[in-house]
Amino acid sequence: MTEESNSIRNAATGFQTVSQSEAMGGAASHASSVSRSSSVSRWCIADCGVLGLWIAVAGFTLRHHEKWADEAQAWLLVRDLDLKALWLHELRYEGSPGLWHTILWVAQHVFHAPYASIGVIGLAGSVAGVAFMFWKAPFPRPLRYLLAFSYFMVYQYAVIARPYTLLPLLTFAAAYLFRDLEHPERMTLVLALLALLTVHGILIAAALGLAYLLEAAKAWHSQSEPLRRRYVACVTVMLMLFLFLFVILKPTPDVEVIAVKQNPSKYHVVDSPKLTKLISILSGALMDYWVPSAFFLLLAGAWCHMRRKLLAFALPTALLIVLYTGIYGAAHHHGAVFIAVIAGLWIAWPTQQEQQAFTIGERRATQGMVALLVCLFGINIWDAAISIRNEYRYPYSGAQDAANYLKSVGADGKSIFGYMYGVAGVQAYFNHNILSNMPTSYYHHGLPLYGRVLDVDELRDAKPEYLLIHSLYPDIDYGTLSNSLDPSAYKLVHFSDGYLFFKQIVYERQAYFIYQRVH
Repeated sequence: MTEESNSIRNAATGFQTVSQSEAMGGAASHASSVSRSSSVSRWCIADCGVLGLWIAVAGFTLRHHEKWADEAQAWLLVRDLDLKALWLHELRYEGSPGLWHTILWVAQHVFHAPYASIGVIGLAGSVAGVAFMFWKAPFPRPLRYLLAFSYFMVYQYAVIARPYTLLPLLTFAAAYLFRDLEHPERMTLVLALLALLTVHGILIAAALGLAYLLEAAKAWHSQSEPLRRRYVACVTVMLMLFLFLFVILKPTPDVEVIAVKQNPSKYHVVDSPKLTKLISILSGALMDYWVPSAFFLLLAGAWCHMRRKLLAFALPTALLIVLYTGIYGAAHHHGAVFIAVIAGLWIAWPTQQEQQAFTIGERRATQGMVALLVCLFGINIWDAAISIRNEYRYPYSGAQDAANYLKSVGADGKSIFGYMYGVAGVQAYFNHNILSNMPTSYYHHGLPLYGRVLDVDELRDAKPEYLLIHSLYPDIDYGTLSNSLDPSAYKLVHFSDGYLFFKQIVYERQAYFIYQRVH
């Protein structure tokens, strides 16, 4: 009886000890879970707060931004053309796919949005891109916050209402889906939208699509037959899309860029040397100077090679640099390289499980990559601050001021001749074509090039009441116009200045001369 009692007592004691241990373990696990949940909640609040601050900064800048000709041109095209004429005829003269134009077409023809709304539409796309980056990017959160306030993210591709406002969203979405090899249709949808956005988007989509296919090919033999068929269908869709874009965008002999290259002296065009273009793209896209920018690309490429993701980083970046160096590319296009670089690093970034298995060398290399990104983003945040300050102090474009003057004197009811592409920026502030020497309110980039060259003999015969002249170099053009125009026939009555800001510089002027006929 005593032995049985001792046995029962020992068993009970043991049971109590195990139960206490389990309870303590359960309590610790619960506490850890609560701690993680609290940490996630705090980061979610921080994300929302930083996003709100970002919207406030971008919205403030947009409020002080004067829209320029590139923003107006897309608006005028969709205002005056139906979608069929736009896609099948006019886009080849623009050299751009039509996703952005279609969005604007719906805004105008379905929702009757005014011209002032174009900035809000662009900002909405950029907000979506920043929000997606906040919640889906693999980078440490401090890096995400720095990236959000870098130059292209908070200014160039947020405030300037062009198709590039959607470039971060679609490129980052492709980077996010890159590791999902089980759902190729999702990647195909994002790449298709990216290709329909801009020529730069076409190159990024083609490069990331190829890298994605090569990743899938490594596991081809282990994939199921239905998945293989889906891959074949997705590849077919993308090839058909690229063929369609080639057909509608292939330049014809009457496209302005072809005509100008064939006869540059006639149109007073001087092309920059390729080395100058290369230095410009490296500097503009990354660290403001070409040497640290090239150094950054080499180190980032080496890190991506270590991560076995070099192709997804190097191919889109190289294609864009070749495009800008060999064919065309203005400063405001350079951000496509920046976005492609970030997408490549996104794809190569290690997961938490991978980081836990890192060697000391891999861990230090990744820490070095973080330091490089802090430098890149820090420089670009300073660039953004300078541009935003300039937007507040000075006019980005003189188009709005010129339009206001023409309205104030009732000039839109009289004969006006306009010259140079920038007159499209003024046209958008009127609901009809105000220029008598142009058949369309938008600037048609095709032969015959109406309003490309000021013809003094034509002015003598037509005697328009006003001249509206867009100028990139007003200091030089004023002297040229003074020598060309008969002072007894036309006098300068208004000058509208503008400055196209890029990072810490004025990339080019966006000024307008308005002359009135002397009676």
